[in-house]
Amino acid sequence: MSTIDQAAPAADLTKRVPGHVIYRRVLAERTSYALAAAGMAVGPQLDDSAWSYLASGGIGLGTLAWLYAKTKDPEQGLGVLTRAQRAIPFLSAAGTYVANLITPGFNWWEVVAPAAWASLMGWMAPLTRSAGLVLELSEHQAQHGAGPGELTYTEFLAAKWQQATGDGTRLVSVTPYRADRPDFEAVVVAQAGKAVPTFTEVQLAAAFDFPVGTVKIRPVQGSGPGRMRLVARPTSEDVEAVAEGIQGLWETAVCAPGKAAPGVELLDYRAEPHRIVLLVASPPGREIHLPHTAICSAFGIDDPSRLVIETDGIRQGVVSIYKTNPLMKVRKATVEDLTMDFKGRITIGVCHDGKPARMRLWDPGQGALRGITAGVTGAGKSVLQNLILAAEKRSGVVSWVGDVQGGMSLPEAEGRVDWFAKGPVETLLMLTAAHAVMKYRERISNEMGRGDFALGKPWPLINITLDEINRLLSHPDEAMRKATAYLIADIQKTGRKVGIGIRLAVQSLHLKDLGDDDAIRQQGKVGALFLMRTASSSTKEMGLDGIAPAGFQMENIPARIYQNGQIEALFSGADDEDGESTAGMAYMFLDGRAKFMRTFFAEKVDGVYPDLIALYGDEPANGLTEGEAKAAQAGAAIYGVRHTNPYADCDTLAQAFAGTDDSAPAASTPAPGDDGDSDGGEPAAPFSGPFGDIPFGLANDPGEEPGLQDQILDLLADGPMSLKDLREALPGFQPSSVSNACSQLKAKGLAKTLKRGVWQRADS
Repeated sequence: MSTIDQAAPAADLTKRVPGHVIYRRVLAERTSYALAAAGMAVGPQLDDSAWSYLASGGIGLGTLAWLYAKTKDPEQGLGVLTRAQRAIPFLSAAGTYVANLITPGFNWWEVVAPAAWASLMGWMAPLTRSAGLVLELSEHQAQHGAGPGELTYTEFLAAKWQQATGDGTRLVSVTPYRADRPDFEAVVVAQAGKAVPTFTEVQLAAAFDFPVGTVKIRPVQGSGPGRMRLVARPTSEDVEAVAEGIQGLWETAVCAPGKAAPGVELLDYRAEPHRIVLLVASPPGREIHLPHTAICSAFGIDDPSRLVIETDGIRQGVVSIYKTNPLMKVRKATVEDLTMDFKGRITIGVCHDGKPARMRLWDPGQGALRGITAGVTGAGKSVLQNLILAAEKRSGVVSWVGDVQGGMSLPEAEGRVDWFAKGPVETLLMLTAAHAVMKYRERISNEMGRGDFALGKPWPLINITLDEINRLLSHPDEAMRKATAYLIADIQKTGRKVGIGIRLAVQSLHLKDLGDDDAIRQQGKVGALFLMRTASSSTKEMGLDGIAPAGFQMENIPARIYQNGQIEALFSGADDEDGESTAGMAYMFLDGRAKFMRTFFAEKVDGVYPDLIALYGDEPANGLTEGEAKAAQAGAAIYGVRHTNPYADCDTLAQAFAGTDDSAPAASTPAPGDDGDSDGGEPAAPFSGPFGDIPFGLANDPGEEPGLQDQILDLLADGPMSLKDLREALPGFQPSSVSNACSQLKAKGLAKTLKRGVWQRADS
């Protein structure tokens, strides 16, 4: 029995109200019973019992006096029952309370009795029942001889339609949108062999006594004219009507000549409660192009995050238009979200369409993965990195973290991962150890005849996270800068097959933020790329060329969003702090698709995220096997004392590589408290050690194409050339190989960039 049916009495009542009024009355009545029950259980235990006796006795005697006065007239008939019904909760409550009062001490039933009373009264709802609130048409009931309480709301609507039209059509499949509102959807069925008549908006509204324009007739997909869909929205927005309006806007303001996206046709649309989805396509033979800003302007959208564009990279696309930003509120992460499944995936947030945002910690078919996260300060990089690191710990992955900002970027990870390197020097040592472990795994794999990595057989997956790595890739010490670039590029290139992945976190994808090393950017973009709020709004400037789907356009994510839009907030004088922060919102580029998503919510307290710390768990961090640990110790002597050497300096770096190159000069001693990371100008203590010549095999890089570097130098002998021209002049090589070879020539000091994408010989 529904709440509406419960509230319909069996007496001759005439007061008709909408369903949501009855719903609220019943809800208020039940709430009052719950509160009264709590008082009935607590009151008798208090010391001031005299007032309790007076109050309870007064309520009981007063109700009896009222009931007697209202029912002493014998001519009232059924009115006597109505009055008695209204007196039930007061008399029964007073009796229960007095019984609790006169019983000495505390007994278990003194709590059970009020609870049972509240449950019974809530189920009966006697006050609402006796108020005469019904939904049925009394005229119709009188004509058909039906009792007022025999019709449900759906039956009432069907009866109202039949009474108003009288044309033989029937209203079937009536479905209310919400229990507390009169909005509904139904199907109008005509007599066999006939079509549903054409009704005006006035006729449709009059049938249900709804405002004009809120009831519409639409076709039923897959059915003929004998069945039509009726949509009634008197109290809420008709999303389909809005969708029809957007369809008209698309034809006039988007796809018309000279407009936002000329020639891009609207194929179909789908209306949802909070979203309208448009399926569009460019003309055959033309690549799809959907400019985000121009389409926002055409639809009058001032919050660019309310418009999400996705394309197949060829000629079709899906445009999602939201009533409000779909990612305003996101829940917190759970352990289940961060537990890797058999495909290597974890859930790190929610996509704009409500689907889980998943990424891979590794790919069973490809091995370890690489990736880049780009975003300015406050964009949410730290939360994303912590979610991934907590998931790695939960999933048996060995996590190495290089926090070049001295441990300030990811303090939650310290002590919860196998290696947490602070500052540029210790991060470089960690990269050296990782490179040594990679070479160890390569050698053992060759001896075993293995070609690919298998999880846990015999080694665990190692993922390296480098936060604020731009500080090291652009370090003023050239030797450190060159060593870092080589180590990252080589691990990116060859670590995949031996289970060593690497992720970079930077302020942006500009080459200057990656040490002007295009090879590192291109390799990182092959994996998972997260583009958060940046300082650039052009996909070309963001470095998304080659990874963003063809036709993909986006606006930079704003710092804050507002419920009614930014312009309305400015016009009304709303404070900047009144908006919702967009931290965690990002475009996630995976498998050639761009997904608009937001990471799970985490609250910062005293500079850290307690929720994320809890997700790491209390178990020890996952570590290397014995053979790998020895290889890491040989590659960088600091590995064995990584937990007791919280901040390495240049002296430590020199000692770690003292045995690498006996002829290398020692490091100059840094000033006290200096880690070798200078913000500008010349470094306080430049490091000149074995890194000067990169003793890791750069000259014999296994990934180098034979003869390619010599051919590039020959081409550059005639003058500077763009990377595009170099690729066209060397058709026998892959474009990525040409890019890598240019970077290797630069690392050797044989070539340099004249400007972005233009190379020349270093001696010219």
